[in-house]
Amino acid sequence: MKKLVAILVSGLFASAAFAAAPAAPAKAAPAPVAEKAAPAPAAEKAAPAKKAKKAKKATKAKKADKKAEKKAEVKADAKAPAAK
Repeated sequence: MKKLVAILVSGLFASAAFAAAPAAPAKAAPAPVAEKAAPAPAAEKAAPAKKAKKAKKATKAKKADKKAEKKAEVKADAKAPAAK
């Protein structure tokens, strides 16, 4: 029974992969424009990067706090005598 289910599931995935619609043909690249827009100031580019960096740092801090809490909880459980 397990083999039958495995074969059916693998067949489902195979049919999904090979029965997919073909990709659309690639469009030709647009012709280059003589004038380019002025580049954005460096301060505007740096602001989103700084925000992302702060968010990442905060996430790491939260994970570290949770890990420390869990470790303390395990130690507390280990020290507590077993109730009988």
